[in-house]
Amino acid sequence: MNKKPLLIGTGVLVGAAALFVLDTVIDGGAFKTIDPHFEGTCTAVHGVVGAEDITVDHTSGFAYISSHDRREWMRTGESEGGIYRYRPGSMAAPLEIAHDMEMPLHPHGISLWKNPNGGPDRLFVVNHPNKTEGDVTMDNAGSQVEVFEVLDDRLRHIRSVKPDEGFSLNDVAADGSDSFYATIDKGSKTQLGKTLETFGRLARGGIARGNEFTATRIMGDLVYPNGIQVSGDGRTVLVAETTGSRILAYDRADDGTLSLKAEMDTGTTLDNIEWGEDGSIWIGAHAVALKFPGHAKDGANRSPSQVLRLTFDGEAFEMEEIYLNDGEPLSGSSVAAPAGNRFLIGGVFDPLILDCGPKEGP
Repeated sequence: MNKKPLLIGTGVLVGAAALFVLDTVIDGGAFKTIDPHFEGTCTAVHGVVGAEDITVDHTSGFAYISSHDRREWMRTGESEGGIYRYRPGSMAAPLEIAHDMEMPLHPHGISLWKNPNGGPDRLFVVNHPNKTEGDVTMDNAGSQVEVFEVLDDRLRHIRSVKPDEGFSLNDVAADGSDSFYATIDKGSKTQLGKTLETFGRLARGGIARGNEFTATRIMGDLVYPNGIQVSGDGRTVLVAETTGSRILAYDRADDGTLSLKAEMDTGTTLDNIEWGEDGSIWIGAHAVALKFPGHAKDGANRSPSQVLRLTFDGEAFEMEEIYLNDGEPLSGSSVAAPAGNRFLIGGVFDPLILDCGPKEGP
């Protein structure tokens, strides 16, 4: 038997696997030099844990913060989250907003819909109800979107919107009082499949379209889509891929369908997206993604935080890095929310947010 073809074939497979691993390591930031920088100053504001997503109401000036102690949840399966309100620049502890929802609230991505008729605004919240299988694990299966009316001192629960399949939802972007888009970060249904999908960077994620009754997948073939936003005029939908590293711009038709218009490889691991009042695009990112899993397990393991500011002229993106740290004072940045000449940085696990602005004095 001639073993040469077998050896050649084995060598090709091993070589291809080695190249894939090397590419993953490079994209994960293993060889990236971290040179912390920011032209302004940031103040650590305590009183909120795991501020995974933040959105700013540019009319009232308040920021809404999605908070959940995920390490406690992973450890015990018993950790209630909440929505907090904070005024950028105040440096006061964020205040939790009361709500009347009876089921557990484990918030993830959030989106504020502004009522054009002067009635109550609405807050859309991705929620992950408790799910345990053997050892306690955090699993996004069973994700749903909670819709709240924003009142002066509380949130009034309107409804829960469940997808027509067991999607793993991550972020939500409202474009009406009863309509939204949401990212399906992983298309696999099993925990093993989700793990392989994440680390293998398989294009099985997608986008769901939701109404007051359900949410349905309308697009697939995305690599861990995470943040999502709809432009103020409703004509553009932006999506940030995490392990795919791309920012994607879609044209939105009158019937809500999407068609890809532009994309850019950012060379980093993206998380949530927020709009600036000037139309700029702000993204919290993970400069060294390979350090994030260790940080998720133990807060002593620090993971660099990164803030990107992008512009989009309708055809192409331009990007600049606004902020970068080495994991201190905040690790695992997942969102950067602009508010006037300031911006807030939130992270997936840390017990604080950063309130950042220009330097004071000469």
